[in-house]
Amino acid sequence: MDGRPERPRRGPWLNLALFLTTCATTLLAGFGLAAPPGTPTAPAEVLAFGWPYAAALLGILGAHELGHYALARWHRVDASLPYFIPVPFGVGTFGAVMRMRATPPSRRATLDIGVAGPLAGFAVALPLLAWGLAHSTLIDATALPRAGLDAPWALLTAWLDGRLGEATAAGATQYMGDSLITWGAQVLVWGRLPPGQDLMLHPVAFAAWLGMLVTTLNLVPLGQLDGGHLTYAWLGRERAERLSRLVSWGLLACGLFLSWNWLAWWLLTRLAVGPRHPSAWDERPLDAPRVGLAIVGLVLFLLTFVPVPFAF
Repeated sequence: MDGRPERPRRGPWLNLALFLTTCATTLLAGFGLAAPPGTPTAPAEVLAFGWPYAAALLGILGAHELGHYALARWHRVDASLPYFIPVPFGVGTFGAVMRMRATPPSRRATLDIGVAGPLAGFAVALPLLAWGLAHSTLIDATALPRAGLDAPWALLTAWLDGRLGEATAAGATQYMGDSLITWGAQVLVWGRLPPGQDLMLHPVAFAAWLGMLVTTLNLVPLGQLDGGHLTYAWLGRERAERLSRLVSWGLLACGLFLSWNWLAWWLLTRLAVGPRHPSAWDERPLDAPRVGLAIVGLVLFLLTFVPVPFAF
């Protein structure tokens, strides 16, 4: 002890306020997804139409963060409760974060805390995805316009070919891309879709799709993302940092050639995360079972990876 008074801990009031605000913003987002045109934006209507989406998305995000929190407490790492991030537009939230106030004591603890969130969120998202797909609607997509400007490379080639004006005039129908998991779930629930047909996702299916995307984003093996925790715990600091730098360049390539979404994630991780991971006190390598757990986490990343998350 150094004799200085311990900084007083704040109560969970900010966490609660942010959670309740995120409940409101996701209810509004769910209302926008499910309510028929012309439905008044009254509290009862927002609750009636918005709760399936809001409950599904907050359940997935909450499970993810509480998975981290539970394992942090198990390893006696000082950690905050989740901070939900509300936004009054789009899907209603930018997710949630948990703050660790101390470095995990070992590579083993780092792995356990890092992998617990994605596994818990995925365990909640998968049955919600199946239920939501079963309640989605098959539609004729042949007449829906598509701009095809999903990445900077597509924008450049459209401009060079003289198709830019035609593409931008085509409108902006939004499509959600598939990972191996969402594609497999769709085939199991619906079978192979007929040519020209697509699914109008039920709000619960859309929430589960977003939950899977959150899993992917967090499991990118870079810096102090959940995937970075996995690779640091498995490979050690120096090799994990080299892998992080390689993955960062890979994200940039995906952003330039596949999707603007990956370009945004590359920029955010470049500015706010970086490739380095702090060292634990105990640098002993993982045992075989935990190496297997790290591999499970990275396989989950591959299964939930969406090459083009949002297409237009």
